[in-house]
Amino acid sequence: MGRRQTTAAVSLELEGFRYGSAPADALHGISLQLPPGSLTVVRGASGAGKTTLGMILAGMLPRPGMDTMTGHLELAGTRIGYTPEHTPRIDPAGWATQVGLLPQEAGHYLSGIRETVAEELAFTLENAGVPAPDMAHRVERIARDFDLEHLLQRDPARLSGGQQRLVALAALAVNESKVLVLDEPLAGLDARATALVLDFMDRLRRRGCTLLVLACTTGVLDPDLVLDLEDGTLHASPGGDAPYPVTKRGSVTPDAPVLLEFRDADLGYSSGTSVLKDFELSVRAGECVGLSGPNGAGKSTVLKAAAGLLDCRSGSLRATDTGLLLQNPTDQLFERTVLREVSFGLTKRGQLRQQVPQVLEQLGLADVAESHPYELPASARRLVALATVLVREPKVLLLDEPTEALDQEGIIRLLQVIDGILEVGGAVLFTCHDWRFMEATAHRVQHLGGNGPRGRDRSPTTG
Repeated sequence: MGRRQTTAAVSLELEGFRYGSAPADALHGISLQLPPGSLTVVRGASGAGKTTLGMILAGMLPRPGMDTMTGHLELAGTRIGYTPEHTPRIDPAGWATQVGLLPQEAGHYLSGIRETVAEELAFTLENAGVPAPDMAHRVERIARDFDLEHLLQRDPARLSGGQQRLVALAALAVNESKVLVLDEPLAGLDARATALVLDFMDRLRRRGCTLLVLACTTGVLDPDLVLDLEDGTLHASPGGDAPYPVTKRGSVTPDAPVLLEFRDADLGYSSGTSVLKDFELSVRAGECVGLSGPNGAGKSTVLKAAAGLLDCRSGSLRATDTGLLLQNPTDQLFERTVLREVSFGLTKRGQLRQQVPQVLEQLGLADVAESHPYELPASARRLVALATVLVREPKVLLLDEPTEALDQEGIIRLLQVIDGILEVGGAVLFTCHDWRFMEATAHRVQHLGGNGPRGRDRSPTTG
């Protein structure tokens, strides 16, 4: 390591990076300089290496004695060189004061041992020995920036996925690192939360903070630079995002049988107040319905009740053979291969077991059937979780934020799955904050909470 002068907040010159005993480099030929106060977006399909790049910049890779890297990093005037023969050890705590990383599954950034959001926001400050008055001031300020004051006494584990992402972003930003690497920071956020994050990112840049966003698309971001990660290396971006696939939805037969119905339902959890009261919803055969609303409005609660994971406190629920894809796919994955995961619980000689190869082929997973699910990129992991649901041939498919972490190919496969369910007389109920997907998918949208009328239908084009 040595001292150098550089105008970049952080820079990377990478000849090659290879995981463990992998046969080929995951990344190669990368030259990246991130100026102070800049916003750079690195786009790429799932598995392109975006997360790997982010972890290298955050000092989490390469792992000494395991991975191989040739090149050097420059940060805060210090140059760190890597060769196949020598991988210097980096102090994670010290490095994190300069470069903070928000992982794609934002809940993984949270400690999991703090009982309130306020304690979670203070966690790293306590570990760093920040004086109590300064710590309280910083927590109060970051909570105000992210509109989290009303959540400060809530249990982080009981928040919605979007709320957890906001808390994780706040917990990362409270450290006041000079460089932030954000992996899909806007995934699962409602319109208000998205606006809050975008505004905060602008303020961070004005203070000189350097931002690197890793994403499948540029979306609503307005970056200084967009780079595409393909074939393990970075390329100058040719322009906008890829066209969004569109599905033309026909009308639903008015007399089609109702497959899912809530009547005057009071929904909530064993402890705490009701999440939804007097909830009304019916979904007919051949119908795809979207649930919209702000983070914490109760969208996931509806899906869990429809799947039988929650009982109605009052009112009634009638559901026909449902299958649920959770918002966080890792909550559904526990086997050591994709094949074992998708086959779990199926009778060896049963009819459903015979559908496993077809489902894997349908979702583009046939070639990774013997891989461990956690070795796959996020898009593929979500498709594996979806496969575990599809193989049981549900009549009503329930999808909680199904587009999170999906790349263009994954979106197309998801749309094909939805079409297949509807064509055989099934139904789909899904939650989503991506209105492009709503427009491409839903016959109608029912809005929960926020500024929209609870329990009333809205066209996806008026969202």
